[in-house]
Amino acid sequence: MQKLYNKLKEYSISDAINIEESDRQYIALKKLYEFIRNKEIYLSLILMNSLICYQLSWKGEDYWEEFSTYFIENNVEKNNLIIEIWNFIIQSKNNKRFIETKINRLIKSKPFIENFVWKEEEYYYNNMSILRTELAKVMKQKIDAKTIVFAIKMFSYWSRNVYNKINYFPKELNVPIDSRLIALYEKYKWEYEDINVFYLDLSKKLNIPELHLDAILWVNYDNLIK
Repeated sequence: MQKLYNKLKEYSISDAINIEESDRQYIALKKLYEFIRNKEIYLSLILMNSLICYQLSWKGEDYWEEFSTYFIENNVEKNNLIIEIWNFIIQSKNNKRFIETKINRLIKSKPFIENFVWKEEEYYYNNMSILRTELAKVMKQKIDAKTIVFAIKMFSYWSRNVYNKINYFPKELNVPIDSRLIALYEKYKWEYEDINVFYLDLSKKLNIPELHLDAILWVNYDNLIK
């Protein structure tokens, strides 16, 4: 892990924020908010879409751009959000797998998201760890499940666009493990036997919360994996 740390030690949390805000996913959501201008509908769409953002046919950046474009071009009604997202994914070029399972996930999440979105979004904005725990409970998943952690990341993007300020991710939020992070772990793990401990320790050494560290690893991945 020391070799990976040495390659990243010049980075700061400010660098991570700059990288995140150049993320095509972030830019796509910013464009969507400029059109919708309704923070509750905007948040509902983002959270629901986050929970079905897996097993995509193409890159996540392409999918979120497709998502943003669709809802810019199609009117959204508060009382029909699941139907609206259903209509989106059945014509999506990037989200074609496990459609029925994903619709069931949307239905399962609906009561929690409605209560949270219309009443308590500011509370969760300041307590993202609690949001992760409660969302995982509702979805009957582990708190470190990739879609759960990813939903928190997208919630952060929502809050930056709506409130125009940044709340840093709590240090206890883990990085969502994907194929890139597995490959880096295999290359640099040395004595580490647990991938989660590996990234936790790297985060501590760099003094950058794991979810922000994810952006740095993402943008440097090609060079780091060589």
